[in-house]
Amino acid sequence: MTVTQTDGTGTALAVPIRVVLRASDTFLEHATGAYLQSHSGVNIVPQQGLPDVDVSVMLLHCLNDDWLRVLRQDAARAGGAPVPVVVMADRVNEQQLTLAVEYGLTSFLYRSSSSLEQLLDATIEASSGRSRFPNELVGHLIAELGHQQRQQTLAQLSRRGGLAPREIEVLRMLSEGMNTLEISEKMSYSERTIKGIIHETVKQLNCKNRTQAVACAVRTGIL
Repeated sequence: MTVTQTDGTGTALAVPIRVVLRASDTFLEHATGAYLQSHSGVNIVPQQGLPDVDVSVMLLHCLNDDWLRVLRQDAARAGGAPVPVVVMADRVNEQQLTLAVEYGLTSFLYRSSSSLEQLLDATIEASSGRSRFPNELVGHLIAELGHQQRQQTLAQLSRRGGLAPREIEVLRMLSEGMNTLEISEKMSYSERTIKGIIHETVKQLNCKNRTQAVACAVRTGIL
């Protein structure tokens, strides 16, 4: 597969995908580069070509903080639209994965269970905006996206009602019938802290008790 462009007459021209390749060791980089370069649809270009490339490919032992720093620098050079990144590595933790996605990570493959052919396929797919992730990593990314959306919603509600996000969260749990002990366990606060949050929230909403506070929050759109 190649990127399609047209000449001045409108005739379609096949242009190889421009790929920057980096690896944890030189032998791995050379061997993988030779394989990818053997495909007519791929052209390996020097690292200096960033950010004017189609895909960045990394072959690593571990997607660690040093390589995340490289991704961050690449994303900064690219401006508003980071270059799609395909990483094949032995391991990655969830926090590193989330950060890498922010810096352009499009596909992740485990070295132990992926072939160079699959890496080539993932590289070609990345050039057209498609992604590949192991199922367990997809689950994490979906959960993280939900968490981020929830935090954004809490921030918006906080601005609307003048309450802190944690106060809104406590109100929401009260509305679901949870008691102070259950809320404290859920939020990893002491029960005394939760009772203090409820007291301040009731006071701020100018209500007489927690039941009125929940009703007020529902009526005004905070919940």
